[in-house]
Order: sequence, then C-alpha cells, then structure tokens
Amino acid sequence: MTDLNKYRSDIEEVDQTIIELIDKRIGITKRIFEVKRREGKPIRDPEQEGRVLRRAMDLATEKNLDAGAVKNIYEILIRMSTQKQQELQGENQS
Repeated sequence: MTDLNKYRSDIEEVDQTIIELIDKRIGITKRIFEVKRREGKPIRDPEQEGRVLRRAMDLATEKNLDAGAVKNIYEILIRMSTQKQQELQGENQS
C-alpha cells in the first residue's frame, strides 16, 4: 500500500467514526426531546445553541482549526438535532 492509499484509508476510518458520532449525537437528541416534552419546553433553545457554538469554536481555536468552518459544521449539527426533534414532535401528535 502506498503512503497515499494508507492516508486515504486513515481518512476513511475517521469519516466512519465521524458518522458514528453524529448518529450517537442524534440519539442523545431523542432523549433530550423526551425531557423537553415532559417539562413542556420548546424544541429550540437559542441560549443552549449559542453555548454549543461558542464551545465548538473555542475548541477549534485551541486546535488551530478554522473556527468559522467549525461553526458552520455545528450549525448543521444543531439544525439536524432540531429537525429530529420536530419529527419526533410530529410523531407524538399523531
């Protein structure tokens, strides 16, 4: 295996881990939705979303990564979580 192929294989493994972690994150989102539903809280929580974005950007900065790009990724993750909770809310109203 050439160095290039090895590195590509390494990236493939990392990508698989990222997808598994996104799936895990969405699974936690489902549990969060259940708590919000029980407590009568809205799906969106702008303050918490802001904390998540700031934490991600701070961690990105510590790792010398593009904080703006990481913010974009986390905005997508937050949107995915919100959409999942909205789907669950629709299922519970049926």
